[in-house]
Amino acid sequence: MSVHRNQNGGVNWSAAAALAACATAVAAIVVAVTTVSQVRQQTQRVLFNAGLDSLWHFDAQWNSDGMLDARSAAAAALLDGRPSHDIDDVLDFFDQIALLLNRGALDEEMVCYEFYWPMANYWFASQEYIRQVQRDAPAAWEQFASAMHRLTAIEARRRKRTAESAVPTKQQIGEFLSAEMHSGECAEDDAETRKTPL
Repeated sequence: MSVHRNQNGGVNWSAAAALAACATAVAAIVVAVTTVSQVRQQTQRVLFNAGLDSLWHFDAQWNSDGMLDARSAAAAALLDGRPSHDIDDVLDFFDQIALLLNRGALDEEMVCYEFYWPMANYWFASQEYIRQVQRDAPAAWEQFASAMHRLTAIEARRRKRTAESAVPTKQQIGEFLSAEMHSGECAEDDAETRKTPL
């Protein structure tokens, strides 16, 4: 830093003070930007970990004894074309996931990886039932509906397919429901085995 001198050859203390103030301001800005960046990264990590914990909780709930029974009964009801409260239980479960997804509390890619196939199969298998319920309760499973469009697009991109081909076929839905009815466990399409939880 060069020393500014006045006309008499003495130090120009006003200029030196202004230069020091500028240097202090620049340092303060650098510290502030660094702090904001670190806080943002820490917040993102906390939110990611909270979302991951939530996803593990949903996975445990999905594979719990009570839900396995509801899944089996819902699948049987859908295959037989007779509505039951078990279908509501399964759709409500996915609606909760969709709500958190739509609010940004869950990561779309992780939800898609972990739950897309069961969500898609139950969603498309239940369309007639959903329409019947929505005649009296138009908001029923609206979170699930909006999330399915986004998840289908993600799944299509992930598998390098069109959105239409990421939707399960009637045959795949029938096979899925049959597997759900018998054990609650199912293989995904393309002969993928069931994934280990995240």
